[in-house]
Amino acid sequence: MRQLLTHVKCHKKIISLCFMVIALSLVIGCAGSGKPKDEVENYLLNYAVPSWDKADKFDVSLKFNRFSIAAAYNSANMMFRNDLYSIDSFNYSRWAVNPADMVADSLLRDMRESGLFRAVFSRYETDEGIFLIFGGIEEFYLFADKSNKTAVISIVISLQDTREKETAKKLIFQKKYFRKEPLHDSSPRGYCQAASQAMRVISQQITDDVYAAIKTTSPSAVDHP
Repeated sequence: MRQLLTHVKCHKKIISLCFMVIALSLVIGCAGSGKPKDEVENYLLNYAVPSWDKADKFDVSLKFNRFSIAAAYNSANMMFRNDLYSIDSFNYSRWAVNPADMVADSLLRDMRESGLFRAVFSRYETDEGIFLIFGGIEEFYLFADKSNKTAVISIVISLQDTREKETAKKLIFQKKYFRKEPLHDSSPRGYCQAASQAMRVISQQITDDVYAAIKTTSPSAVDHP
């Protein structure tokens, strides 16, 4: 009789434990099956390649170094600012890549498509260039206040001539490019569109300046059609 009672008590404990496990599983299951998290949207700069009407092409090669970026914007976060002191980012919208690489890739494409230079190499290619292009992103954000929203891009570009032996003579020019572009659509997508347009303008300015600098530095490299 005592063994039977012991067996019954053990059986009841096993049943109770099973119920507890099932109940705990249901609680965890309900907690995990709540509203799904919003998906993050990734954005890239996109715009039509600028056009150039210059007749002369230079028989020179250019090489891009990796662009740097200010620490505040050194991530794929889409940053926005409401004043001069605060900074934040969108929760569910990001750049597909770091803005420094995105800007460099855009400028690289435009310089290649311009047809103004014999060759333009990326930092990944082993080919050497006569001229080196360095870039630094100082500002890359959306400025939003009560009256307007604008995409802000600020880039410093340096051009060096590798043929010069003295360090002081290598630098041909260093210039800052700044552009603000108003948003037509008050959304992360609208910000991407405005930033793309700002980058298009800056890219054309940079390419024009590089072209003019090489024309002054290496006039003999002009390849007349």
